[in-house]
Amino acid sequence: MSSLTSKNIIANCSVCDNALQFGNVSSKKENVFCPNCQSRYVFKNDYLNLLAPSMRQEICTKGVLARKIKQRLHVGGLSKNDHDLIRGIIASKYMARQYFKNVVHPTEAAWSARSYERFEEIFITNYLDGILKKKQVTFVDAGSGPGRYLLLLGSKIGINSCKDLKKNPETGRLYQYDKNYEKNLRYVIGIDYSEEMILHSTKLLKKYGLGPLLNKKIFPVTGIAQNFNLNKKMLDGTHKVIVCTFQTLGNQENTELQVQMLKSMKKLASPHGTIIVSVFNKKLFKDFGLKKFYGREVKRTVGEIVASKQDVENAILRTSKGVYSKWFSKDDLEELFCRANIPKYKIMDAKSLQPIGGYEEYLKAEEQRKDVFPRAIVGMAQI
Repeated sequence: MSSLTSKNIIANCSVCDNALQFGNVSSKKENVFCPNCQSRYVFKNDYLNLLAPSMRQEICTKGVLARKIKQRLHVGGLSKNDHDLIRGIIASKYMARQYFKNVVHPTEAAWSARSYERFEEIFITNYLDGILKKKQVTFVDAGSGPGRYLLLLGSKIGINSCKDLKKNPETGRLYQYDKNYEKNLRYVIGIDYSEEMILHSTKLLKKYGLGPLLNKKIFPVTGIAQNFNLNKKMLDGTHKVIVCTFQTLGNQENTELQVQMLKSMKKLASPHGTIIVSVFNKKLFKDFGLKKFYGREVKRTVGEIVASKQDVENAILRTSKGVYSKWFSKDDLEELFCRANIPKYKIMDAKSLQPIGGYEEYLKAEEQRKDVFPRAIVGMAQI
């Protein structure tokens, strides 16, 4: 049996928010079930799969044509939002390894992606540096992909982890061990609807020496962020920091799913927490998004932009692999925060974002101003 025990199931049932229990155990997997609504899930390969059984079956057994027919006729017990989520899950298949290498790797990813992500990382760690001095924190990455925040924060927890990144002069400052993180960062949770992304993140955690922290302090979970429920008993006394970065909000295929994502983040952060959202600025969609950002490395990963699927006026595109991307204005993101009933928020763009110091070898102040701020919209709220 794995190191995960019933008391360490970090999340509750996706359907009814009830505590989960272990059922039958085999040599390869453990069945997890909800005693309240009888929903059944699976724990295997060191991660929990919380996708609803109906969605798992649809993804695994139905072809594209069958899904299109069912979506149009609204049959099979799945809503339009469910079908839109399934479309995103299918689009991310067979992408995890290339996505890590070409899009999110700390030193090898395309600069157009890496510079933006570097800013997100120093923005978030700069915030955590302050709060971890006085509070215990649970960190949740909604849309964790191949696990870049699990690696980053894991490296700051585990003194002997991520040795190559700690030794690299370009990344060492950011990935260094920090006793406040080890002491007060209680849990790091990554949730992604792509099982392939979560599987790859568990492999990376082991590769970088963080295997001993799996399902003890670091929890990769396959699931839908819009209906993800934390085990509140495990999180008592912690300040929740819930992030949704690098355009994940814009990858939600309709406005309702985007609002539901923010509502879920608000719920996860309650009663005491912080929400941080980062999306791409639609002002640069035509000139930067279509011409520069989707360069060779990114296109190799997510596919070529499909010309017939472009909506330049609304800053929406879809790639040949089915990846959807909606870019936002400051007003667009503010409207979503309002619709999600999130109070006390602050939306920042190029006019209000400020360079963060202390990581010049990782991302210089002038690089932040030139390469990041013109295309970044950042939302932050205290719950």
